[in-house]
Amino acid sequence: CVVSCSHKPPLPQSRYIFMPPIDDGGESSGPHAVSICVPAGYDSTDRRYPVIYVLDGEASFLTRANGMRDTTAYELAHDQLLHEGLIEPAIFVAIHNSVNAKGEHIEDNRFMDYSITGQTDKLGKVQTTKSEGYYQYLAQTIKPMIDKTYRTRTDPASTGVAGFSAGGAGAFWMTYMHPETFGMGICQSPPFWTPYAGKEFKAIIEDTKRPIPPVRLWIDAGSREYKFIYKDAYETYTKLIARGFRENDNLAFYTGHDHGHEKFDCNRRLRAGLYFMLRSKTPTLTGVQITEIDAVEGGPIQLAQRGHAVLEATYDNWFTITDCTATFKVGDPAVVSLEEAGNELRPLAAGHTTITSSYAGREVVQQVEVLPPEAPLACKAMTVPVVIDGDISEWPGMLSKVEAPLSDTDAPNWKGPADLSYRLAYGHDDEFLYLAIETTDDYINSIATKDPWLQDGVEVRIDARPAAARISARAAKEGVDILMVAISPAKAGETRLPYKAEELPDGVKAVCKATATGHITEMAIPFAYLDEMADQPWSDVRVNIVVNDLDTDPSDFKGDKLWWRADWRGARNAWGSGTLQRQ
Repeated sequence: CVVSCSHKPPLPQSRYIFMPPIDDGGESSGPHAVSICVPAGYDSTDRRYPVIYVLDGEASFLTRANGMRDTTAYELAHDQLLHEGLIEPAIFVAIHNSVNAKGEHIEDNRFMDYSITGQTDKLGKVQTTKSEGYYQYLAQTIKPMIDKTYRTRTDPASTGVAGFSAGGAGAFWMTYMHPETFGMGICQSPPFWTPYAGKEFKAIIEDTKRPIPPVRLWIDAGSREYKFIYKDAYETYTKLIARGFRENDNLAFYTGHDHGHEKFDCNRRLRAGLYFMLRSKTPTLTGVQITEIDAVEGGPIQLAQRGHAVLEATYDNWFTITDCTATFKVGDPAVVSLEEAGNELRPLAAGHTTITSSYAGREVVQQVEVLPPEAPLACKAMTVPVVIDGDISEWPGMLSKVEAPLSDTDAPNWKGPADLSYRLAYGHDDEFLYLAIETTDDYINSIATKDPWLQDGVEVRIDARPAAARISARAAKEGVDILMVAISPAKAGETRLPYKAEELPDGVKAVCKATATGHITEMAIPFAYLDEMADQPWSDVRVNIVVNDLDTDPSDFKGDKLWWRADWRGARNAWGSGTLQRQ
């Protein structure tokens, strides 16, 4: 049902209160339901609380429907900090995305509500949204209702807005543009590009004639979001500092090391963001270090690919923020070169050097080691013709075995080789590079309409660029620099094509067939493609494989993954891993 803004919600009988969609008067994309979480013990006190309004509200709290992987779980991070005595308690008001009268998703609702209007896209078209109307809906309908019903602190300094991804961009501009309502903005993985916040909004930030808003801003991003989120968020932070924002006072940036664009990654960063906004006292600086954005542990930097240096300040043992204004210098440029854009570290030769910077008047030095590349593997000519048909009887033998995950996080539900394992072979003739993967899987969960990484399936990545370019595989673009061929197992009587088969290079062949014990995959990559990417007849190529296992598909689980070599996009990527040398 849809209720009017005059509806008075029930007083809390538990910490969680759900309100059905509240009419927006046509100001935003549609009516929005609201979920509220009050602090434990709310009914036993008369104190007033700060309030944080959370965008994408249906994913904000830990519920049976969400599960741990599909929620940012604000109340969990809040309760842990409160238990440790580090913050003051707060009320969270989660604004769900709009639905129509039938309770169905409204197309482009997040774009309409969270994208600041008037941004020019890449084609020069000015984007028109209902973002200002959405702000008015929050400020004039939802907030007055919450302030009237609950014991809130109504001033802007005690009122925040928070969000992830598009919601993170929405939280940013609403805080920056409307400090009369929101004095706190928690902006997780915000896309600072059109249609969410383009060049027109960046001009507003850079406008020195515009007063600095009296707000506090938290920005974070994961290292695995570097190309499409992290670098723009980093740049925005530097512009805010240039405007007069003060680090660890009214502005903070946090690097999620080896974090991706997932809600559970945001949950890992949320603890620090809530602490920054709600902390009961300013922490004391305890240390400074230089690290690499993908490194999950501190200490000396080990490079097996291109990386990015960051300077991080730690306060009172665990609270860490990134100083995005730091500059760096490499001791031996013959081992590592430094590109100022993004503080990119490029390994040039195996060896050791140092990288230095400064913070608060102190020099900071870090050791850097460039690891030697992994030795290439011999890719030999086939002795018999290969037919891509899912029958591997013509193969002379499997060359590699993958019988366990590379890390527990890759396969948290893996039960042993009978649950998921595989054997791999590779070779070539005069026209094709061939791959064969024989997978053992005790339960086949394969649906033709689902993407291969959301079910049982195989993903093969091919990087055929020259060796010097392949070092940067983590930052490469799939479909441009790297070929990905992904496919799920076809059951008896079915024909499965690879993912986006129509976009694959001419001549690529792939088949994946279910068997009594799992599935078999065969692929052929034409020399024409390999030669084109190498700018010459190919002599070596880098290959990686991951086999996905969904099993019974519980709602909070996206499957186990067995990688042949560590994911090129992550911190464990090794320089040259999976290189096949033509013989």
